[in-house]
Amino acid sequence: MIRALRALLRGLRLLGARRELWPWAALPFAVNLLAFGLAGWAFFANLDVLGAAVSGWIPTPEAHAWWAWLWVGPLRLLGWLLHALLVLLFALLVYFGFTLLGGVIAAPFLEALSERVERVATGAVATGGAHWARSAWRSVFDDARRLLFFLLCAAGIALLGLVPLLQPFALAAELVLAALFIALDFTAPTLGRREVRWPERRAWLWLHRVPMLGFGFAGLVTLLVPGLNFICLPWLVTSGTLLALELGPPSAEPAAQ
Repeated sequence: MIRALRALLRGLRLLGARRELWPWAALPFAVNLLAFGLAGWAFFANLDVLGAAVSGWIPTPEAHAWWAWLWVGPLRLLGWLLHALLVLLFALLVYFGFTLLGGVIAAPFLEALSERVERVATGAVATGGAHWARSAWRSVFDDARRLLFFLLCAAGIALLGLVPLLQPFALAAELVLAALFIALDFTAPTLGRREVRWPERRAWLWLHRVPMLGFGFAGLVTLLVPGLNFICLPWLVTSGTLLALELGPPSAEPAAQ
């Protein structure tokens, strides 16, 4: 956990000190801003439809005598809490879905930023020798696979949240899933340059689950803070690069260039 926090502080200091990194940080910032706007629009545009759908799942008991409120009142309070949890689950799904979609679009720019961070940190950049266009396409393809896997898992947990009394467990599972994939997403450029494939990345994530989970929850908090989420993409990819270099990639580095 200390490693994760140290990487976040190092990433922030590095971005502030090295002006040559600023142009590469500005483009992901703009993409993240656009993704956040789209997420807000999608959520509020469908809020009435979502509320009606959730209300259909949760019955509203009626009290026909004053003593009936002894059990109708707690049941209505429970129904309201379940309604709020389901709406929150939907909000998290939409928000992180659009945030990760923004990350997919910004992947080539984040890749370039990560390369420059690695060069500053180590004096060289590990690369598989692929052409820049192939590297950019690989980055977009790998990010799309991670996004699809995340959305499928998140949708499955959200369906589990429709089962009465399981909503708190579903919300906790969504938060853990989001934290792990945030950590994996922002260490992805460093792993991608070493041509680490998806199965090896999952194994590496599990091997370093404590620092990665700490990094992911820290990233999750920044993404949830209004305003801070606009600038978190370049900061997190910088910190994720430093953390991946410190933990050690799961395969041997190709020759540095």
